[in-house]
Amino acid sequence: MNIQQVRRRVLAAGFLLSVSAAIAVAQQGPVAAMYGSDQKRDQSLASSFVSLELPPSKAAQFPAVVYLGAGDLERAFDTPEFRPDAAIVPTNTDLQMTAQSPATQRVLVDRVRRQSAVMRDLEDQLGPRRKKPSADKTEPGVLRIGIDVMTVQLPRAGGDRGSAAFPKTVCLIPTDFPRGGAIDRRELFAQDRFRKGIAACLSELDAAGIQSVALPLMGAASSGTQTRDAQFEGQRVLKECRLINSAAGIALGIHDFAPGRRSLREIGVIQWDQEVAGMFSVPPGSRAAEAARQAYRTFADQMNQAVRKGLAGEKTAPGDVNGSCSAVFSAQ
Repeated sequence: MNIQQVRRRVLAAGFLLSVSAAIAVAQQGPVAAMYGSDQKRDQSLASSFVSLELPPSKAAQFPAVVYLGAGDLERAFDTPEFRPDAAIVPTNTDLQMTAQSPATQRVLVDRVRRQSAVMRDLEDQLGPRRKKPSADKTEPGVLRIGIDVMTVQLPRAGGDRGSAAFPKTVCLIPTDFPRGGAIDRRELFAQDRFRKGIAACLSELDAAGIQSVALPLMGAASSGTQTRDAQFEGQRVLKECRLINSAAGIALGIHDFAPGRRSLREIGVIQWDQEVAGMFSVPPGSRAAEAARQAYRTFADQMNQAVRKGLAGEKTAPGDVNGSCSAVFSAQ
């Protein structure tokens, strides 16, 4: 083989690699696109990013990817190239869209109400469910926290999708009472309980042909509870435990859903970047800077481990996080 033939083969190989790279970029879904963008936005949160593959299922001869990252649900809604086909969004036990709790619900409602026809359609979809009795009379509201879900179309027909800053399909899962307060009833946030709602949402979205879905961590709010939680060293430790518990329950739900997967290709689990950064921030030049960085890396490792264990069908136990989360993880 002469030098010209070698050069031609090298050039051809390079061309094929370029085409493959271009195809990979073209096939990248909105969740993957946001994940990649968020990684570049704040290098100090690099440890919070991990992507894990779900193997092909009997009905889907292709893998799916679960992305855990530090970002913001608002960016997923407002940026067209990041907007998924669907989202799993926290709501309250009464399906009251104007209620203040949970706060994350407002990310959706504030955007839907910009189109009055879509907001009316949303309320029309929720109306019949509000009239149905709860499946458990011992719990308030029409939906049980972490278990009962409802999927809505935004909208069912018509509407201006060109200016819509929200996904086409949303699965609502209750995480609070309309007036708040559920977070202090830890039995409502057991990993084995929350996995049921996540699996149900994913199954409904998958059956509708959804390929990409994003969801925030849920059931992890902790503001205003420190004075009533003497068994914790401080508010940051409490937040860590609740965030890890949330990630573990979500991952277990993904595990339960995965064998029947048909259409979903990417699932994005979003840790709110502002909360994570705020938990470990110290004044510039502080002597505590290195300790804060180490505390963050430990937390991120525990989050990643919780997701890996959950996807394998294993609960995260207090011993997995040095025993500091017994009160949160042991809820029945």
